[in-house]
Amino acid sequence: MAEGVRKRGKTWSYYFDTARINGERHKIEKGGFRTQKEALDARAAAIAEYNNTGRAFSPKDISVADYLDYWLETAIKKNIDHGYSYETWRDYESKIRLHLKPTFGIYRLSSFQYASDKVQEWVNNMKLKGFSKSMIKNTLTCLQGALNYAILPLKYIQANPCIPVKIGKMPIDVNAKEKIEYVCPKEEFERILARFPEDNYFHMSLLLPYYSGTRIGETFAIDLNEDVDFSKHELHINGQMRKRDKTWFIKPPKYESYRTIKIGNTLEQALKHTIKQRKINRLKYGQFYLKTYLLPDQSIVQVRADVNVVHKEIMPLCVKENGELVTPDSFKYCARVIHYELGNVLFHSHSLRHTHGTILAEKGVNPKTVMERLGHKNIETTLQTYTFNTKVMQQTAVDVFEKAM
Repeated sequence: MAEGVRKRGKTWSYYFDTARINGERHKIEKGGFRTQKEALDARAAAIAEYNNTGRAFSPKDISVADYLDYWLETAIKKNIDHGYSYETWRDYESKIRLHLKPTFGIYRLSSFQYASDKVQEWVNNMKLKGFSKSMIKNTLTCLQGALNYAILPLKYIQANPCIPVKIGKMPIDVNAKEKIEYVCPKEEFERILARFPEDNYFHMSLLLPYYSGTRIGETFAIDLNEDVDFSKHELHINGQMRKRDKTWFIKPPKYESYRTIKIGNTLEQALKHTIKQRKINRLKYGQFYLKTYLLPDQSIVQVRADVNVVHKEIMPLCVKENGELVTPDSFKYCARVIHYELGNVLFHSHSLRHTHGTILAEKGVNPKTVMERLGHKNIETTLQTYTFNTKVMQQTAVDVFEKAM
C-alpha cells in the first residue's frame, strides 16, 4: 500500500491506496492539516478505520462512545480465542454499555485525553453509589486499555486520562470478605451431600471440587470416558465448560492449566458408581437417551441415541437420568437450595475449591504442590487467595513457638 503525507501550499494532506477495482488503483486523500504531524496522525487513524470497516474518519471527530464501540469490535471481539476470551468481551461490553458510554460517551475522544478530572469524578461517584472496589477498578482498567489502544497503534490521542486517577481506600465489606474466604466445615459438607445424595445429578459437582480442588468450569468439563485413569488413580484436567451465547463449549482450562492430579479412594468409588449408573440409565431410556458429542469447534451437542453421529462422543460428569446435560448454569439452582433451604448464605461456586486448598495448607502440604494441584498461575495466588490464614493455622503458629521456648 502506497501511503504518505505531502505539503500543498500552506497545508498538509495525507493519502493512501485502497483496494483495486477492475484492476485499477484507487486512493483516499484528505488535506487541510496545518502541520505535518496532524496529517500523519489523521492518516494513521484513517488507515486503521479503512482496514477494519472501509470507512475513513478523522480522530478529531469521533466520540468516546463511537470509539469504545470500535475498540470493542476490532481489538477485542475479533481477537476472541487469540488473546481474549468470549467472557472478557462480554464483560467489557457490559461495562462499556452500562457505565462508560453513559458517562463519557458524549465527549470527543480528542479532548477526552485531557479529562483526568472527569474520570476521577466518575470514580468518586461510583464509590458514593456503593460499587465495590473491584468493580470500579475493573471498569477503570477497561477504559484505560481502550484508550491505550487509541495511543498505540492508532495514534488517535497522545495521553491517557486514566493514568493519574486514584481509587483510594474503601471500607472493607466484612460480609463480602467472609463469603469470599468461606471454608465449608466437614459437618456442613455432609449436610449438603445429604440434600444432594449419590444419584442426584448435582452430587458429583459437589464431591469433585471438595476432593480435588477443581474450578466449576473444569468440574463440568470432565469426560468420564477419557479424563479418569483408575489404574493410576489420576484425574486429567483438560478443559473447562464455557458458554458462548446459548451454546456450551469445552475450552482450555484457565491460564492453560492442563494438569493431572492424584485422587483418593472416596472420589474413585464415587466416579465408578457414576459410570455404572450412567450405563444403567442408557439401557433404561434406550433410543430416547440423550448422547453428548463434541464437534470440531469444541461445541457440545446432544442428540437421541437412535441418531447416528460421526463426531466424538463424550461422557460428561453431570447429566440428568435421561442424559440431559447439566452445566455450570444449572449449578446456580444447587447454590440457591444451599442458600435458602439449608440456610448457608456463605456458600458459592468456589467454596469447595477454597476449602480443598485451605485444608491442604492447614495440613502442611507444600505450597508448590497446592499450586500445581489447583492449577494456579503462580505461587503468589496460592499463598494469597486460597490458603487463608485460618484459626487453625494461627493456633499452629502459637503451638510451634511455645514448643520452641
